[in-house]
Amino acid sequence: MRIWFILLLAIGPFTGFSRTFTVMVYNVENLFDIDGVSLFSEYEPDNYGPAKLATKLRNIAEIVGEAGGKTGPEVILFQEFEVDQTPDERVFDYAAFLLRSADRSVSDLLKNGLDADVRDLPVEALLLKQFEESGLAPYRIAVGDFRPDPTGRTIAHTNVVFSRFPIIGSRTHHTDGARGILEVVVDVGGSPVTFFNNHWKSGASDPETEQIRVGNAAVLRRRLDELLDQNP
Repeated sequence: MRIWFILLLAIGPFTGFSRTFTVMVYNVENLFDIDGVSLFSEYEPDNYGPAKLATKLRNIAEIVGEAGGKTGPEVILFQEFEVDQTPDERVFDYAAFLLRSADRSVSDLLKNGLDADVRDLPVEALLLKQFEESGLAPYRIAVGDFRPDPTGRTIAHTNVVFSRFPIIGSRTHHTDGARGILEVVVDVGGSPVTFFNNHWKSGASDPETEQIRVGNAAVLRRRLDELLDQNP
């Protein structure tokens, strides 16, 4: 079961500028790539391949289109994209990828299986391509940074933001034993708007995991206090 919800946000009147826009929060539940390396056995090559990924991409695009209108929400906060287990050290150029693959569909890119150029693509690039095909474009992308967890816990997921507004800043706030919180600032008609994309440890009220959730909350609270100190 995928989990998503929609928010309508209004900017103003303190900025002297009025704008209402749509924000979608969407846990896609394990959107993994097909590089053949996964921390979950269900997403290794014997169980998860190009056809399954293509289906997930189409389904996500369909839901986003239904929830956010013909061109999609202005901002989408995604949870549970796979942390790339075979990352390229270079900063990925999404615009160049879309240009390079303009004459090929997502199904065409994936139908030949694990070609090296497709295998190395980050999964958010393939979703962006699917969005373009579905008329849900253009979007800018911010991806949460990954760090090996000092507690030894396996961190398999990261948060990702798609924005139709310019992204003017992003950073990841790490919490021991938990997924990082992705902070993204977008420019809405000259007004900066800050989002925090959270995916806290599940298991609320469990004595062990609740402490990790308290850690998530403390990290977020400290950052909110910093921002409010800078600009009440």
